[in-house]
Amino acid sequence: MLLHAVRRKVSLMMVFALLLSTLMPFTAFGEATQLKDIAGSYAKKEIQSLVEAGIISGYGDNTFQPNKAMTRAELAKIIVLSLGLKENGDKAAPFKDVNRNSWYRGYIGALVDSGITEGTSATTFSPNSKVTREELVVFFIRAFQLEDTAKKLPVDAKLSDLSKVSEWAKAHVSLAFKNGFINGIQGSDGTLNFKPKDQAERQALARLAYEFKTNKSVYVERSKEFLAEEVNKGEAPVATPTTTPAATSVITDRGNSSSVPAPESTRPAPTAPVPSAPAPATPAPTEPPATPAPTPPTSAPTNGLQVVVKGEGTDSIYADEPTEVIFRVSLNEEETVTASVYKVDGSGNVISKITSLYDDGLANHGDSLKADGIYSGKVTLTESTEGYINLQAYTGDAPSSSVYKLSVVKHLTEEQLAQTEMIQNNTQDKLDQLVAQYGDLQKAKEETVAWLQTQDEVQYAGISGNGGSIWYALDTGILGGISAAPDNTKGLSGTDEDATSSDVFTANTLTQSVEQTAASIGSKRVAVISPFSTKLTSSTVYDAVYDEFVQSNSFLVDRVKDSAADVNFFKGLTNYGVVVLDTHGDTFYDDNVLQMLHKKYGIDFKYAGPQVMFLTGEKATAESKKAYELDLRKGRLAIISGYYAITPSFVTRYNDMLPNTIVFNGSCRSMYNHSMADAFINNGAGTYYGYTDYVKLAYDQAIVQSVFKALIDGNQTTEEAFKAAVDANGASDGLAAFAMKGSNIGTKTEGLINGTFETGNWIGWNGNGDVRVISKLGPLKPTEGNYMAIISTGLGYENNDFGGVDYNSDSYIEQSFRIPAGVTTLSFDYNFISEEPTEFVGSVYNDTFKATVTSSVYINASNVVTSHLYGGDTVTTSVFGNESVTIGTESINESTAYWIDENKVAIDFYGGDETTYMTNWKHVEYDVSQFAGKASIVLRFHVWDQGDSIYDSAVLIDNIILK
Repeated sequence: MLLHAVRRKVSLMMVFALLLSTLMPFTAFGEATQLKDIAGSYAKKEIQSLVEAGIISGYGDNTFQPNKAMTRAELAKIIVLSLGLKENGDKAAPFKDVNRNSWYRGYIGALVDSGITEGTSATTFSPNSKVTREELVVFFIRAFQLEDTAKKLPVDAKLSDLSKVSEWAKAHVSLAFKNGFINGIQGSDGTLNFKPKDQAERQALARLAYEFKTNKSVYVERSKEFLAEEVNKGEAPVATPTTTPAATSVITDRGNSSSVPAPESTRPAPTAPVPSAPAPATPAPTEPPATPAPTPPTSAPTNGLQVVVKGEGTDSIYADEPTEVIFRVSLNEEETVTASVYKVDGSGNVISKITSLYDDGLANHGDSLKADGIYSGKVTLTESTEGYINLQAYTGDAPSSSVYKLSVVKHLTEEQLAQTEMIQNNTQDKLDQLVAQYGDLQKAKEETVAWLQTQDEVQYAGISGNGGSIWYALDTGILGGISAAPDNTKGLSGTDEDATSSDVFTANTLTQSVEQTAASIGSKRVAVISPFSTKLTSSTVYDAVYDEFVQSNSFLVDRVKDSAADVNFFKGLTNYGVVVLDTHGDTFYDDNVLQMLHKKYGIDFKYAGPQVMFLTGEKATAESKKAYELDLRKGRLAIISGYYAITPSFVTRYNDMLPNTIVFNGSCRSMYNHSMADAFINNGAGTYYGYTDYVKLAYDQAIVQSVFKALIDGNQTTEEAFKAAVDANGASDGLAAFAMKGSNIGTKTEGLINGTFETGNWIGWNGNGDVRVISKLGPLKPTEGNYMAIISTGLGYENNDFGGVDYNSDSYIEQSFRIPAGVTTLSFDYNFISEEPTEFVGSVYNDTFKATVTSSVYINASNVVTSHLYGGDTVTTSVFGNESVTIGTESINESTAYWIDENKVAIDFYGGDETTYMTNWKHVEYDVSQFAGKASIVLRFHVWDQGDSIYDSAVLIDNIILK
């Protein structure tokens, strides 16, 4: 890279600003319209946010090119222009690789003339070399002005390839990982890598730029805390060990020149003054003293504020109705802090305090688990004005969450509920009458819309797109419509118009947004869904797809038909790695409707214009309208031809952790635009398939069979399966083209998914009961990284009824995966914790933990556990009807050696007593070479109550890796 130390303080910030500026904002109701090629980017949200803020932009063709790398020559131009330097080609003469007629010669010469760079050697500049990931990190650490701090800290980041980082960049990369600025890349063996020599992509720059802009103070403060901790160890911080410097200012020449000493690399680290001892942690008071209203932040953190009502997460409350609300925010603080939730205005200025937040495990504060880093507060809210309020969590006088929009919604009256059914019936009758009168469907639709616009209760009405269905928005905000699709297609229609040709995209166009990766789905669960199995003849073909999955013996498959495919089912798609949807669909509504919902409830729509929707198998009844009132009022559900329809905002709200899911949406117009595809992909889906218009039944039947035969039998990736289906059946049926968006992934998972839980959740795992991912539990922290899983017999007040019975007394997580060829060892860490000892040892109160491996492959149980810390007996049992082996187990009666004073731990679960014991962290290693390259195994961690449910037990699990 290209900066010299003596110029960096002035130039870095200017370069940083121009870098961002090189990365056409388009506004649509509070959010920028999507750049068309970022949906598959891991930095999609960051790119979008920076576009909305006017900080970065895309190219003239409405693309961002997230995977594009930046060359040293391009970076040279940016720096020269940012500093206003004069081009000087003569000064570039020493570099043999800088052609006299090159466009960048003058820029490089200007950098040499100003002393900013001396090239990658005395005779080379490497103008066409790409900027690497380690160089990019070094750039940002210097922009943070943390280079000196980095060099005073030990290089001990838990990155498996840290040794591959150049010496001049190790301290910077280590600090960036430890303070959370970079996250690493999880490998198939569960370890985290950095890949320092890989090219830095524009999406990587965008993600780091977003963090720099949004959370700069957070990273700086964390780094200062690390330095203070080093000082408090009783000795001065030690400078990062270096060899005799190989002439490099990191950003100048990447350490491979021997002509110029590395700036500051030979200086001894100054001895930092030892700070005074930190103040002791202050327990959260029952009623904290009045806190001055905090000043509005200059930038908001990214932590999410959670709002819980009646045990369920929500983003809405009812007007004029006192509502008990629990607020929660994750604060990974070493000590107890003073935290609160405030009501703020649109600019982030504090209006009033709502409640204090606590991490004390007390029911009256709504806190489930003491000292787990999640702060909670309980309050009764009563809001009288319909609309929305802005809320934000603060730690002391600094914001600790982004602004949360809580909608305030008025209940529908019985008259308004009846009105929705009346207008639905009248609209259908009007359309049928006009079709019979004119014999022209389009003219009948246009006159039906004209009639709708004369109705007092109708605020907006229209036809979606060219030849689309009828839609309307009532003055109550409820969205309705009549599907009017051509005959012989998968739209829901009572008309008899045949499908005709229209313009379609080419197959090449339809795959332009596919990211070239080789990942796989994150769950082996599959849902094949036919809400109209008795009406759509395609259902029998989807039955065959279901059979294909079942016969592969690699998936857990659900066949969901008719009324079972109701609204609540579609709230749980995060359970599935593959979703195959066989239903009716269409596009509905326009910008006026989206603008209405945005102004009223503060809803930001990711995609302007008609919204792709698909129908559930649940009919809209008077009773169910009351149950789904909030979703209807906020436009997340619509009522189309008498059935509830799923909107993109519904997917966004309820399915926020999709495990790299493959979504096949076999409904009409499922890819008319990207509104539904983006909703799935932005929430974690890997690939989305759909159709650009009304699809003929025969074409959909052929396509779905081709796609899943290629994915399952052919073990092909999603893009390969897409191309195979197009090659076999054509790019379109003359009306609808088959389309794909997202990443290029497969269905065959090898290796663990999320074995270290560093995603902050347990995505990739199936489970049941009380399972959480936490950053700490009292004094206990993860063995690696920032997060660990906790599986329990039901912790917290919400898991106990008045009789003391836990609702989640039997809990587990499990994952099915293939052991890659060459892998020999599965290892993990666990710590079993319980309130049962010592008074109930030897009794029926024998809470138990077991870790098991199950496989259809024969298991040789003669030497299953090779841990130097855990050497207990191995036990073979029957699990899932296959061979199974227990590779780790503890229980109250069998682990008595650990229930001693030395193993008491300062953790107090809700209920029970105040004495808690632990086994301490144990490390288990299991030989999996017998499974490598063969059938899948199931790894399960299971905890359950025996005898009672008052005294709780739990196991912490971390660092599950293959090697």
